[in-house]
Amino acid sequence: MRLLSHARPAMEMLTTGLAAASDLGAEIGGRLRINAPRPSLPLLVNRLLPDFLEEYPKVQLELVGDDSLADIVEEGFDAGIRLGNYVQLDMISIWLTPPEPFIIIGSPDLFARNGRPSRPDQLKDFRCIELKLDSDADSQWHMQEDDVPVAVQIRGVLVANDVDTCVRAALRGVGLFRLPRSIVMHHLVAGALETVLDEFATGIPGLSLYYPSRSQSLPKLRAFIDFATKRMRREFQSEDYIAMGNPAGQQTNTRP
Repeated sequence: MRLLSHARPAMEMLTTGLAAASDLGAEIGGRLRINAPRPSLPLLVNRLLPDFLEEYPKVQLELVGDDSLADIVEEGFDAGIRLGNYVQLDMISIWLTPPEPFIIIGSPDLFARNGRPSRPDQLKDFRCIELKLDSDADSQWHMQEDDVPVAVQIRGVLVANDVDTCVRAALRGVGLFRLPRSIVMHHLVAGALETVLDEFATGIPGLSLYYPSRSQSLPKLRAFIDFATKRMRREFQSEDYIAMGNPAGQQTNTRP
């Protein structure tokens, strides 16, 4: 058994090397499985498609939305995409998107009815929307006051495990919600949502793509990394998260 345990890593390295060598002369193709947070999927589609698939027509791209920190090796993915500080250990990581603020949003109707908080400790008096991922709800919002981190306990009148659901609820005036600014830029530009407490907002590091070191020789993954880093690293635009098929200037109707 000890001999087998020592031999297995060597055999894996040999197998990977042979596979890479056989791929060198082959046309780039095959299924490429990418695990990414569900809220980031519209951004990936708008920035990368259909151009990536037109450049590499033999590739079948599989995008799987998953808000948990999946074990991409165990679950058979070629790579994963997560916020920069939530990348698995022992992985090669490449940054994709720039850092941005974590903002608090609400509808104009909500602010007209209830006013606007001017300090983080006033959030306890406002209805809020909690995002629940895995088993924990985001019942504490982390902010910064006088350059000191503060954790504010919120009153969640709605708890949901989907960012889009939370945004739709915020558009309906259900409560305040906290999320990365890029996701709702188009609603902010349109005036359907407004921000509060911007001066107390914390930042997030942006998205990173990560993958096992033994996968770096895969031509399909190398092609995706090269394409994605060129397309994803520019500053966010208001149309990054909306359906690109809409006529110019027309906003998606998210309020039934």
